[in-house]
Amino acid sequence: MATITNRSAFIVSVARHSALARTFAHDALADITAYVKELGEQGFKPSIKQLEDQMHVRIRRVGYPEQTLTFKSAELADGFVKKVESDQAQGLFIDYSAATKVSFASLIQRYITEVCPTLKGGGETTIYMLNALLDDSTNGLKKRIEMRKQEMLATGKAVTKLNANREPMGALEWVQLPLSQIKSEHVEDFIADRVQYVEPSSVDRQLDLMSAIFNLATTSWGYHLERNPMTGVRRPRYFNERDRRLQDGEEVRLLDAARREDQLRSMELKVKELVAAELARAAQLPTHYARNEARKGAYEAARRQAIAEGFTRVPFYEAFVQFQIATAARRGETMGLFWERLDFTKKSAFLPTSKNGRPRHLAVRQDILDLIKQLPRSSDLVFDMGLAELVNAWKRICEQAGLEDLHIHDLRHEGISRAAESGLFPTVIDLQAYSGHRDVRSLSRYAHLNPTVLANRLEQAEERRLEGLDHKGRARLKTSELHWLGNVPSDSTDANVAPQPAPASESSAPESAPEAGNVVLFKPRFSRAAV
Repeated sequence: MATITNRSAFIVSVARHSALARTFAHDALADITAYVKELGEQGFKPSIKQLEDQMHVRIRRVGYPEQTLTFKSAELADGFVKKVESDQAQGLFIDYSAATKVSFASLIQRYITEVCPTLKGGGETTIYMLNALLDDSTNGLKKRIEMRKQEMLATGKAVTKLNANREPMGALEWVQLPLSQIKSEHVEDFIADRVQYVEPSSVDRQLDLMSAIFNLATTSWGYHLERNPMTGVRRPRYFNERDRRLQDGEEVRLLDAARREDQLRSMELKVKELVAAELARAAQLPTHYARNEARKGAYEAARRQAIAEGFTRVPFYEAFVQFQIATAARRGETMGLFWERLDFTKKSAFLPTSKNGRPRHLAVRQDILDLIKQLPRSSDLVFDMGLAELVNAWKRICEQAGLEDLHIHDLRHEGISRAAESGLFPTVIDLQAYSGHRDVRSLSRYAHLNPTVLANRLEQAEERRLEGLDHKGRARLKTSELHWLGNVPSDSTDANVAPQPAPASESSAPESAPEAGNVVLFKPRFSRAAV
């Protein structure tokens, strides 16, 4: 059984008196009656009209859950009733009302709870991005920023914590709407606002997350939508593929800078070792000022002692840079490499997981292994450092080497490109085994061959081609193009017949060998007379 109830507002109006028009809720019959009576007492003749923009549909049938939806017109409501009755006649049930009872915000929260824990690394980055969407959909960060401003004006000190280090995102209020009410226009408004503050590639990653949640909701979680809000969304265009290669002399400068960074790092480690006892004594001093002075003096004395006594330079960052180029490993793969997974006999490093979710083995050259052997095994990790420590050190190394726009990931790019240029990886499968790519298209982004190498290969290919050709591979020129030789008869016009040499005479000079050139003359296999 299906019932359609008009829950649209009533409008009470008076002809030629627009100021007297009033709108009432569909269930405010007492107020409508009172207002009509009031107008009548004033001598007006009011009219009452009910709109049809809130048509409430309720469908009940034995054996099926009840469904209730609201439509913007009577036609849409009638069409929905017919569609549901047709589905039920075929024994089908689609819960069209489910999408009206859940907000996109609640779906995001469900995705964080159910899906993110199954992602690589627990989905920490994804959780951060989704929580930011939820926070900014209620203008949480924006409100905290304003509150801190008010606190600074009032007391000179901001107490409220931001709990974020980013620009607040706008045009996200629709995240709190029911799923059925979200349109493509809402998503495009968000895109238009967000690209003003971050790179298009960052916006595209957020759209990927939104799309994943919409798709999961409609395909697995049972929420029916007539149209996916991501359908037809015009994503921002961008090109972020990098082709940065190490140029002439840059690798030498990079490694020199890494060695200098290792020098400083090794000295600081020596200083920490020397200063440990003094710091323990300084902590027992009674005042904060005394403790700080004692620590400062201890560090200065330890640095002087380290310089005087000397210390062993540990090639930590040098080994890291060399390892990145030689193995073309991803940054996270290198930072997560355990000593126990490094096989010095087989010259390999085992990665139990990678970006594509599959384990793989890195091939490691012997010279790189010899360099790694110089590192202390003070931790389970070969390169024991935090991401912030690496990023700061990399920045200093690049500045010291005078290198601009060089990312750590570019070393992977360099390694794969060198392998491709070497010619020692004859098939794509060989190169994939080295790089760890599953998709050839992704691999092609990194294998940017040096144009000079390509030019040399083209020259070698042409030389080999010419060496393997005999006279039949030479192109013959038309007779008209050989007049400059001076021995082509004027009446010879056949382009396929080679020119005939002039007949010898008693007074003519002995025939000399033809000069070397790019034209080879051949004797004809038949004469024109024979034809």
